[in-house]
Amino acid sequence: MGRSGVEFLEMFDKTIGKRLENPRVANGSKLELGVFGSTLKKLVVGAVLLGGLAGCGASGPEALYGLTAPRDVPVKVRASDYQVLVATPVALQALDTSNIAVTQGGGPIYSYFPKVAWTDTLPRVFQAKLVETLENTGKLRGVSQPGQGLLIDYQLQTTLRAFELQVDGGDKAYVEVAARIVDDRDGRSIGMRMFAASVPTTGDTVTDAIPALNAASDNVLSQIASWSVNTVGRIPRSKAAAKRAELNTQETAGNRQVAAVAPAMTEAAKGN
Repeated sequence: MGRSGVEFLEMFDKTIGKRLENPRVANGSKLELGVFGSTLKKLVVGAVLLGGLAGCGASGPEALYGLTAPRDVPVKVRASDYQVLVATPVALQALDTSNIAVTQGGGPIYSYFPKVAWTDTLPRVFQAKLVETLENTGKLRGVSQPGQGLLIDYQLQTTLRAFELQVDGGDKAYVEVAARIVDDRDGRSIGMRMFAASVPTTGDTVTDAIPALNAASDNVLSQIASWSVNTVGRIPRSKAAAKRAELNTQETAGNRQVAAVAPAMTEAAKGN
């Protein structure tokens, strides 16, 4: 609680607080407030204390950190017509946060660096950089996140299993991600793989951890992007063309239905 809060409590106790303890009406007769007066005083004091504590916790992190997206991704296939949606990564609550995690050798107990944070929750930061990495390959017709309205062929689903500084005598940044490619039409899994990378650090401070975490993340992002593009790129183009033609036919049929109904709706509106 700040100085102003202390000063307010002192002033309250000398004035209103004293009157609550010994209240009197206009003619000087003593007024019995009993438990009410004591309770009111406690409520005021509690409100001031809560306000002070809220003020103490309101300050945000002193520094925000992001991740980079690798630009040179090894890809063995030609550009395809596929469009891929990168789903929001799944993570345990310990990692589904903007806090930067530290563990003892990858153990079950998590702690976090104080006064610093990722620029968003870790899954959203990783998702954005995975989209950017896939775009950097130049091998896909389109890459998007949920809600962006792209006509999707495949989903890239990921689970963040580890993304932390591990301190156990040999400090290192460690990133581990499970990835799955799913056909968006029928939900069939096309492939699944685990990706991991570790980068040693020279210490256990946040300035040691961030470059190492970024390097490990870059490694994993590059692996996932390379595997994803190579996997979908090997699917026969005839299947891609057939699927896209089917979707285009459905879209065209829907547009025709709308066009057929529109005149009747217009006439009905005029009649009203």
